[in-house]
Amino acid sequence: MRRSISAPHDAVTDDPHEILVTALCPIGDTLFLTPALSLLRRRFPHARITAVVSAKNQGILLDNPDVDALLLAPERGPGPEAARFFRGVRRIAQERPDLIINFSAGGSIITALAGLRAPRLGLQMPPRFALAGARDLEYRNRHAVDHYFKAVEPVAPAPLTAEERMPRFYLTPESRREARDLLRAAGVRAGNVIVTMHVGGDGFNGRKRWAPQRFARVANELIVRFNAHIFLVGGGADIPMSRETAALIRGPVTMLAGKTSLKVTGALIEASSLFIGNDSSPLHIAAAVGAPSIGIFGPSDWKEFYPVARPGYRGRLLHSDLPCAPCFRFVGNEPLWKINPCYSYACLKAISVRQVLDTAIELLQPPTPRRDPEPAGVTDAR
Repeated sequence: MRRSISAPHDAVTDDPHEILVTALCPIGDTLFLTPALSLLRRRFPHARITAVVSAKNQGILLDNPDVDALLLAPERGPGPEAARFFRGVRRIAQERPDLIINFSAGGSIITALAGLRAPRLGLQMPPRFALAGARDLEYRNRHAVDHYFKAVEPVAPAPLTAEERMPRFYLTPESRREARDLLRAAGVRAGNVIVTMHVGGDGFNGRKRWAPQRFARVANELIVRFNAHIFLVGGGADIPMSRETAALIRGPVTMLAGKTSLKVTGALIEASSLFIGNDSSPLHIAAAVGAPSIGIFGPSDWKEFYPVARPGYRGRLLHSDLPCAPCFRFVGNEPLWKINPCYSYACLKAISVRQVLDTAIELLQPPTPRRDPEPAGVTDAR
């Protein structure tokens, strides 16, 4: 039996009017939990659903019709982060939910600090996971999307269809218009091949990142073969690696890391002929908006974190077959005390430039013209 961080089912009201969801997760995980939010909305169509998010991941849930309001923790504004965090807690303490769903440990801490006493549901964790980690093969092979479904399972049984498992990322006309403006400013015209790359990713202490030199070699070959224009996207933490990559690219390249919101980044990816990136949130955004993609998986367990997309989605995953890989898994798989000392990047080095390039050529043959942005798809495919 697994331990469930939750209230007994009979303690949860059958018709909650106010549901508080804490989504203090990495950006990619926030996208993975959107199908569970959609399921929750269908189960309780008249409830007001409020999500607690951070400034970093709130863009995933902006404009999502399954969420009625967003609360920030820490709040924006002046002052040190600790003070803004407790301002956020005080604001959350004003909520009066009938049901709390914590999709992360941070959410459990915040709702406890806020003194909220409503019934709680949360991630189902293995017994004694903090000391021993997961031994259950079903848990170890479960995709991240399904972990979030398990959190709401006491009130909303898991879905049966692929459509219901699709992550949701809602783009706006404004974000698409801004993306088109950026493409025009870079000199991109109809029919040009656009390759968007994400060379960063700060998860697992940066150990999921393929080398900038290798990204640049792929980019240079695609420029020669397809006259491609390369766009480098990402957050502020990705700026140094993006700059390093851009300096090695001999041809049209636009460095946008740290310069666009999540929505505009998603619109740029949607308009691309191909996306290439590490196991990080832009890869999963590419699947959500239907852009063909190549995902480079090093230490990550691809079975738990592969992009969930629409059936027939043109996406490819590349990973090594080293006996030590994968070594990065969903929370609960490894005990909390276990430290991974490997910084050899051997699993990433085992993925060659040739492999990525051949896969890119496959997805670009015949060359795919730039697609005009259209409503974001809700996708599910490996």
